[in-house]
Amino acid sequence: MQCSFDGFLPIFNFKYQLHTMTTSNLMKRVLPLVLSIAAMGAAHAAVPSFDLGAASAYSAYIYGNVSGVTDIEGRFAVGGNLNINGASVGYRAPYGTTGPTLVVGGDVKFTSGNLYGPPVKNVDTNLTYGPITDYVTNPYGKGVYGGSNTSSGYHNLTKADISKVTDFAATKSSLTALSNTLSKQASNGTSVNYVNSGIELVGNGESGVQIFNLDTHNLTNLSLRNVAKDAAVLINVTGSGEVKFAGGQDGQLQALRGNVLFNLNGATSVNIATFAWGSILANDANLFGTGHLEGTIVANSISSAVEVGWEPYKGYVAAPVPEPETYAMLLAGLGLVGVIARRRRQQ
Repeated sequence: MQCSFDGFLPIFNFKYQLHTMTTSNLMKRVLPLVLSIAAMGAAHAAVPSFDLGAASAYSAYIYGNVSGVTDIEGRFAVGGNLNINGASVGYRAPYGTTGPTLVVGGDVKFTSGNLYGPPVKNVDTNLTYGPITDYVTNPYGKGVYGGSNTSSGYHNLTKADISKVTDFAATKSSLTALSNTLSKQASNGTSVNYVNSGIELVGNGESGVQIFNLDTHNLTNLSLRNVAKDAAVLINVTGSGEVKFAGGQDGQLQALRGNVLFNLNGATSVNIATFAWGSILANDANLFGTGHLEGTIVANSISSAVEVGWEPYKGYVAAPVPEPETYAMLLAGLGLVGVIARRRRQQ
């Protein structure tokens, strides 16, 4: 591997300046560089890169059964059985999608309603947020299933080997491990209770990933502010029981909706009772409610007429940690300092 030494020339040029530079001055020049890069590496290692993996291609990725939805704007993946009536699926599926709009691992009963395909013309279906669109939708969507089909005859559904489309078990294993990892990340933001039983999440205005660890399951009247532009926002809510989204949502939540992830590690149910912004990772939970989530939902099941928009979670990419060669050069610089110090003591 070729390495550039340009950034470290000041260290190695010291050997040509020994007759004028004291050990103390040399230490003042070397140590800040070493310590800053070491700290940078530690900070980057603390929060790994993450996204929702295979679930990122769907508005809703559900491991088990779904017995009721009103509107799934993007693609829809159901690992168990699907039984819905009069729903709308896929009319904001992204242009260029080649996979099926609807994927059902078990039995499918899709009565009435509509199954859309991606738009015929090249349009950005994520340009705004649903449910209203300003382009001509494609009513000829396709779906696949692994069990039996008792749907309305006009739905284009085909029996298929679902494992060749998506692996629900592997995705659940991967995202459960991710949820556990994210739940252990240290908070670098603060939460403040305010009037009307609301919670204001306050960032530090600079972090590339802004983390909030909440000790409540009641996410009523949630607000977000002072988060850096384009930062990833991780909101951890741990523990079993129901997590409720209600009231209004304010501040930067709407603007950063594609960057916000609610990690509901251990939640057994999620109640969407408002128009909520951001994606939800709730591997063990049943989703219900009459509200709208503008994000991606990953859950165990859905049992009521909730709506889910098409707002794919963008994920977080950590800055690269310095390579071993970089640390080797820095250690060489420190070694040079030690040699200088010993020589000066011997003089």
